[in-house]
Amino acid sequence: MSGGAATVAFGKEQTFTGDLVDSDSDGTPEYWKFGRDASINNLELERALSNLTEGDQAEYVESVAGNLEGAFEVEAVISSDVHGDVEELVFNDAGSGFTPGRAASGRVYVGLDYLDGTAERELVGCVPMGYSVSYEQGEPVSYTLTMAYADENLGTTITPSSINTVSDGTSAMFHGVTLDIDGTSVAKLQSAELSISNISRFQWGADHVAVDAVLARPETELNVDAIITGPSRTELAYGSAGATTTAARMNSVAGSLDVAVGGTSVSTYSLSKLKPNTNSWNDVITDGDTDVTDSTTFNVTGQTAVA
Repeated sequence: MSGGAATVAFGKEQTFTGDLVDSDSDGTPEYWKFGRDASINNLELERALSNLTEGDQAEYVESVAGNLEGAFEVEAVISSDVHGDVEELVFNDAGSGFTPGRAASGRVYVGLDYLDGTAERELVGCVPMGYSVSYEQGEPVSYTLTMAYADENLGTTITPSSINTVSDGTSAMFHGVTLDIDGTSVAKLQSAELSISNISRFQWGADHVAVDAVLARPETELNVDAIITGPSRTELAYGSAGATTTAARMNSVAGSLDVAVGGTSVSTYSLSKLKPNTNSWNDVITDGDTDVTDSTTFNVTGQTAVA
């Protein structure tokens, strides 16, 4: 196999394991790339084998298959061309947030040209397990999407055609990120990660593959590291803005994370309730080559809206 010979794309299912979305009604499903610098961190099929015994045998005599479940994880740079479609794989309320009911689902196609032919794995009924957006000062803005899938098919040709690709100038960079906490933009931001876990789960019946997928109980966390310009986040960890002593009860504040390209917002994550779970000061005694930073981990509750 030569470099650049892999094809990775996704489509959005109309219903769990059902037909793919045909956005332009031309009779052909729509496919999207995940973004530039994409990497597959995990692609694994598990058959959940159980070993069976016989009383007069020293070793197990047979393995039988249980529930089939696959795992897929991709990391890529956020692009204004395709990221709204990626978010529709994550947020089951038409990509704008979470609502009780059936999980969002899609299909992922991983094709590989090797020396003697082509193989493609079609991952069916892909549902989100975890999602994160990561900012690092001076770097492109990336996301990670972790999915479980219900079934898969193996082919010898590449399925996706007319793939929606990423154009030059559409990838998000650090200078397009704005993080607001309690109405104030975080200055001298060094790193930030918004992560959501426990997004969805499968429902099973009398079959070896899942029959449906529903929203689980999404848990959201925001990690922030910034050069200290004041004690505002420490005050929030005490219990409220302006606090000088710790309180038994803590107030929540609102926040938002906006990712823009060329001055135009790609995604704004509105975080309705933030409370610091941990707060730390780092490198307090420095040698002149480092700065004192404030690291805060916020629990995020209430509605997470995406615009």
